[in-house]
Amino acid sequence: STTTPSSSSSTTTPSSSSTSSSSTTTRTPTPSLSTTTPSSSSSTTTPSSSSSTTTPSSSSSTTTPSSSSSTTTPSSSSTSSSSTTTRTPTPSLSTTTPSSSSSTTTPSSSSSTTTPSSSSSTTTPSSSSSTTTPSSSSSTTTPSPSTSVTPSLPSSTSSSLSTTSMYVPPANCTIPEGGDRVVIDLSEYVVIQDEPVSAENEQFIDIGNRKKFGEKIAVLYFDIDAALKDNGLEPKDIAVTDSRINFRVAKDESDNDDDFTPGRPVIFPLAEEYDPDSTWKQPWELGDGPIEELDYLTYSTVKFNKINRKPKLNFWIQGISTQLVRYFLTETIYRKNNNGFILRYVTESGADASHFISLDSPEFMDPEFRPFMDICFLPVEPPSPCEEEGGRIVRYYFSADTFIAKDSIVHGDDKHILVGNSGWDGNARTLLDFDMSSIPDGITLLPDIPNPVTIRLWYEGAEKAKPYNDPRQIDRKLSVHEVLESWKESQATNIYRLKSGNSGTKWNKPMMEKGTDYNGDIIDSYTIQDGQSPTNVYLNITTLFEKWLDNKASAKGVLIKDSLHENVPGYFLKFASLNHPDPTKRPYLEVCQEKKTCEPVDDPEPTQIVDEFGCVSEMNVTLNVCVAKNGGCETDSILNYGNMYHSGVTAFWHGNHELKTFCKCCIDKKVKIKKVMMDCFNVPSKEDYEKEYHYVEECECTECKEVTQSRKKRSAPSKTRLLLKSALKNLLRN
Repeated sequence: STTTPSSSSSTTTPSSSSTSSSSTTTRTPTPSLSTTTPSSSSSTTTPSSSSSTTTPSSSSSTTTPSSSSSTTTPSSSSTSSSSTTTRTPTPSLSTTTPSSSSSTTTPSSSSSTTTPSSSSSTTTPSSSSSTTTPSSSSSTTTPSPSTSVTPSLPSSTSSSLSTTSMYVPPANCTIPEGGDRVVIDLSEYVVIQDEPVSAENEQFIDIGNRKKFGEKIAVLYFDIDAALKDNGLEPKDIAVTDSRINFRVAKDESDNDDDFTPGRPVIFPLAEEYDPDSTWKQPWELGDGPIEELDYLTYSTVKFNKINRKPKLNFWIQGISTQLVRYFLTETIYRKNNNGFILRYVTESGADASHFISLDSPEFMDPEFRPFMDICFLPVEPPSPCEEEGGRIVRYYFSADTFIAKDSIVHGDDKHILVGNSGWDGNARTLLDFDMSSIPDGITLLPDIPNPVTIRLWYEGAEKAKPYNDPRQIDRKLSVHEVLESWKESQATNIYRLKSGNSGTKWNKPMMEKGTDYNGDIIDSYTIQDGQSPTNVYLNITTLFEKWLDNKASAKGVLIKDSLHENVPGYFLKFASLNHPDPTKRPYLEVCQEKKTCEPVDDPEPTQIVDEFGCVSEMNVTLNVCVAKNGGCETDSILNYGNMYHSGVTAFWHGNHELKTFCKCCIDKKVKIKKVMMDCFNVPSKEDYEKEYHYVEECECTECKEVTQSRKKRSAPSKTRLLLKSALKNLLRN
């Protein structure tokens, strides 16, 4: 009997996965290697069977193990690049194609069977060539006579895990029809920890707490503006429809056997600019870690998936960041600065965390698992080329909105306003009112451009009526009409426009009468098509606005109704109202005005100058002064400070004596020195002299702006500061 050992070769191209032994679990940034050992009882990778049973024939028996070759090609399923990466992580696929053999073909398994013959018996385990090609964004698989497709696994921390876990990639944000997507990698972060501190690993971002150690919090920064710029975009160019932040949780390999405290990671926006030198002591207001509403805010948070037990596998968590990103990118008064974020583990019970939660960091060895944010958006088509033509866009908010329907209910507090017809609930019409007193006197619309004054609405989609709705969603044409009668959002229904108690003033006809309650002439229209995605809707009301400017008392608002299919049942069209939880979606009036100016204006008549001594100029001179026009240099913030400022330059300071706001009114920028002879004949012991005075040639106007200052590290806090800190903490807890 002759036994020929397998003549096997294995070619392995390094992949991005990690390898660990069966006894020790470690993360290794080096590529994994495949070891092929000739068929024996102690092989690491044995393409042939681990045990072979041979039945000898009457003469001789020859056993020939498989002569196989294996080639592994690394996965190319994702490419990660700064700011503009498009991540489409899909599970890798393994294709095994066994070849046919002259006798019995058996794929490698735990045992192989030898079939004896009468004279000589040959045992031939599968002589196959196996090619594993993980999937990429585009791949082609050519099946052989027998093909099995099995999802491959991501990099794992132990060999036992690799047989039980499956790589489930995070869902990307939803790209709307006609929209696009931008991906932003986490650009900066720092992990801070209260004492006593524990060891750190740059591969992970740890948050949470455990016995004998202080709490860990991460301070993060996603550079959204840079990502948009890299893609040739500006905030005013897009309307954000969806945004998500993704982290991958790493398996907890610690020796911490305490009962796990359920909770979730939560992101909070920072109150001040991200500081890469952050520690537990600074730059926080009280010098002892970040405090809610002092160092980080809660106007919008990002909550990730709840974690109920100690992580035994690697898995992705995701938080919806749409509203937060809209705050950063909106062009309205609700805009917030992207100062960065606090990421901390918040337990369900409010108690301290029991474990550290490890998240793959931007330094993680496999870029596929690094944290990222994505933003899906629609391109915004400006209603007018205002800024390109030298104007400026000013947004004024409506003072009231509601919708009326046949239900006779007041909808002034609803989060949405409706237009259309649902069948069961009948038709709905929207009312918007505007306080013209909020418009400064003397504003000038930029001439000779289309649509200088528009209503902007945010369309959220079709709304089904309850308990019944017609299944059809049809095209609806929004039309704008001038309202002729006064009304209140807290009282208006389909019957009444004003109501107090059991009495009230009715519309001339239920649902408003054309010609008496509203003007039948259509000012502008916009068609919402069947199945249209959420988007900005602009309606031009320039002619009506100019009428209101001439007679502000005549402004009673506008009516928006369906002028195409109002009596045809279908879905309601749903728009964000003034009560919508996301203020960036609320309706407003967009006005293209001439730019603010601050320019020199001469006195109407030349004037004789009198100095402090009583001397007078020998001739009359023309004086001038800087004057703001079209709202130039106007700011509401200084008015809140009463007489705590003086004309010219004003600085505002907060409680810690750090410069917060700096204001300059309309002041001179360039002056010309003029001289005039002063006659002092009526002033005893005063000689005539030549006086210089300033004639303004150019002015400048600067509005109040936030001053961004990186705060310096504080010295050790005083006893008074520590007492105040303790008192404030107790107050916040209560």
